[in-house]
Amino acid sequence: MTATPANFTEMNLMALWLRHRSECRSVGQIVADARAGLLPGVHLKGRSFLINDEAAALAAMSKGAGNGNG
Repeated sequence: MTATPANFTEMNLMALWLRHRSECRSVGQIVADARAGLLPGVHLKGRSFLINDEAAALAAMSKGAGNGNG
């Protein structure tokens, strides 16, 4: 079992999108994909979409990626 550092905080989907919005699809498309379970590297915790694999999530959020709407 791997210990989680005390200063570790999970990044949510919006924070990742804000950091990379110039290279990402619209937030509406990304959230729709996350709700449909089509966004790799993202999981739902309560009412928040959290990032568990930043590289996979960012690749799926990039312009031209996704379900054909990019």
